[in-house]
Amino acid sequence: MSSLSETMAVEETSRISDWHRVDVDSVLSDLDSSLAGLEPAAVERRRESFGTNELQESAGTSKLSLIWGQVSSVMVLILIGAAVLSLLLGKYLEAGAIGAIVVLFTALGFYQEYRAEQAIAALRRMAVPSARVTRSGRMTSVPVGELVPGDVVHLDAGTVVPADLRLVEVASLRIEEATLTGESEPIDKQTDPVDHDDLALGDRVCMAYSGTQVAAGRGQGVVVATGMHTELGRIARLLQNVESEPTPLQQRLDRVGKQLALLGVAVAAAVVVMGAISGESASDLVLTAISVAVAVIPEGLPAVVTFTLAIGSQRMLRRQALIRKLPAVETLGSVTVICSDKTGTLTQNRMTVTVLDVAGQQVRLDDDAAASVAGAPSSAMVTLIAGLLCNDGASEVDASGTRRWLGDPTETALLQAAADTGLDVEALRNLVPRVDERPFDSTRKRMSTVHEQLDGTIGQLTELPQDVRVSFVKGAVDGLLQHTSAVWDNGIAVEFDNRWHARITAGNDALAAAGMRVLGVAFRPLRSAEDDPESELILLGLVGIIDPPRPEVRDAVAVCRRAGIRPVMITGDHPLTALAIAKDLGITDSERVLVGADIDHLDDDAFAAAAREVSVFARVSPEHKLRIVGELQRQHQVVAMTGDGVNDAPALKRADIGVAMGITGTDVSKEAADMVLRDDNFATIVASVEEGRVIYDNLRRFVRFAVAGNIGKMIVMVAWPLPFLLATGTLEDATALLPLQLLWLNLMTDGVLGLSMGLEPAEK
Repeated sequence: MSSLSETMAVEETSRISDWHRVDVDSVLSDLDSSLAGLEPAAVERRRESFGTNELQESAGTSKLSLIWGQVSSVMVLILIGAAVLSLLLGKYLEAGAIGAIVVLFTALGFYQEYRAEQAIAALRRMAVPSARVTRSGRMTSVPVGELVPGDVVHLDAGTVVPADLRLVEVASLRIEEATLTGESEPIDKQTDPVDHDDLALGDRVCMAYSGTQVAAGRGQGVVVATGMHTELGRIARLLQNVESEPTPLQQRLDRVGKQLALLGVAVAAAVVVMGAISGESASDLVLTAISVAVAVIPEGLPAVVTFTLAIGSQRMLRRQALIRKLPAVETLGSVTVICSDKTGTLTQNRMTVTVLDVAGQQVRLDDDAAASVAGAPSSAMVTLIAGLLCNDGASEVDASGTRRWLGDPTETALLQAAADTGLDVEALRNLVPRVDERPFDSTRKRMSTVHEQLDGTIGQLTELPQDVRVSFVKGAVDGLLQHTSAVWDNGIAVEFDNRWHARITAGNDALAAAGMRVLGVAFRPLRSAEDDPESELILLGLVGIIDPPRPEVRDAVAVCRRAGIRPVMITGDHPLTALAIAKDLGITDSERVLVGADIDHLDDDAFAAAAREVSVFARVSPEHKLRIVGELQRQHQVVAMTGDGVNDAPALKRADIGVAMGITGTDVSKEAADMVLRDDNFATIVASVEEGRVIYDNLRRFVRFAVAGNIGKMIVMVAWPLPFLLATGTLEDATALLPLQLLWLNLMTDGVLGLSMGLEPAEK
């Protein structure tokens, strides 16, 4: 293929978004590549065509534009006009005092706006410095910025995916995609295409996306998109295109400012007309107009608002909410809808074994797991022991003596469950050492380990065959049942017939419908070297694992509802899991869940109705989150949005108040947010809303007080000259207060007295 036609063909195919639907050979053919990689000349041509593999920052808002946005408000323009007129009249002290107020106005606003421009910089920091690729048949390491479509990239555990890849080879490859999809567990990857319409990112299991991390295994992928054409780049474009809306406080203050300005102009015009009729000099008339302008503006307002918001932010910090942008403090008090991510906010972000289903009998593990299994069938403990032996998880003890589990979340959940029931994990592993294994892979969907023969010294395992090696197997239930010949029931292996198949399948379906990940656990005595450790299995039981709700969130959701705030769950996780958690927490009592693919097919009217009625959205993309938040705002709701991943950043920025997670949150989400939760807890948001309502009430008191006081000063400015005009026919020396005196009065009354109003405690 000629260089020109090659570039055109690759450029056209690299914009395909459905790479997951195409088989490996077609992908390589479309990209004019092979497993031997690209030749140097092809790399150079493609780099010239596609540019570097980097996120491009938009021009953004210039500092001058930010400053203009602050000084163009009505109240500030009136003060600037008053300062200019004072200079022309030689009133330098008045001009300096008014100018100082204007500078304070502008500096505070500029600082807040400038900080809001930093989210894209954090997104760019997610890039990795280098990647291992195959070029011209040889493996080499190249800077990530030099990758081009068609490059063959190697992935290993712990590496960050450097570009969007179509996987062409996998070996037990699992990728952590929570930052992009919200999925709480690493995803098992494959090379076979997934040919379905409207497939969410989390279900495109033959793809690897830029910015995600390899949790286990290894693989190879061919680059199908770089830079701004990746999913990460798509989010960057969304983030750049989201306009920050003024907060409810800023909108109300702007409205008050315009009303006061109109009133001040009318009064000043009336005073000037009276002065002109009486033959006053132009300089006196201008001085009077300046005095009225100064009287109408509540100069203490910025100071009081800033002070009140700062004090409120300190109180919120003590309740684990870090405020990044001061106006967000007041916005919290106006919130009517809280859109929350699931993983880590509503849940504990820790996979936990909650149910054991053995021989058709369910055992629920509550806070006292040891008591939960005390009266359970003995096979419950055998199932837990099998789960800890057929397990690659590990542990470490930190300086404080606390044990931490390391490894895949599902495997560490099994280890924690065993420990919670009183089993000594390390001692059991030493007593029954592993002598062989078959690692988990996405094709078999199971893992098996072979252990030394049991010798009767382990009490919980005495009912299993002794003096022979034993294999323990765990994996997906449907795959395990295909190799099961018996079920372990009260210490006896009974035939696996249709009745047992129906019971186990029903148990599996019930746990899955409750949003759990279900693992089957089985064993086989190996009486000869030829026995296959993964066939003729004896099923011990099923294990239900879920990321459980935080215990305090249920009460927080109830408080929200009593306060007139509607909670909504928006997650990239599976709809069954999302609905189960939402119903458990009281977010919804409906069975309706709206998934991203459904949202794409709704017109504006149907979507508006769905946004009003549906409280659980699952398998959603960043665009879906933006659309949901935008629709709620169009319905005149004040929306708080929580999130921790890169995929949440655009919606965090669009919402009236964005709330990022401090523990699990990415830098991107924190930069886009107005508030950061230091404990990643939904209950903290509710506590912050309570503080915000107190602050909103206090600010409303002050504005009423300031406006009433300034109207009084204007009445004085208008009424004072009337007796002079009636008595002498002139307004000479009839100015009640000079501009500097009014400025001083405003700062003293609005400022000092207003500050005390900002510290008012909450009403009962």
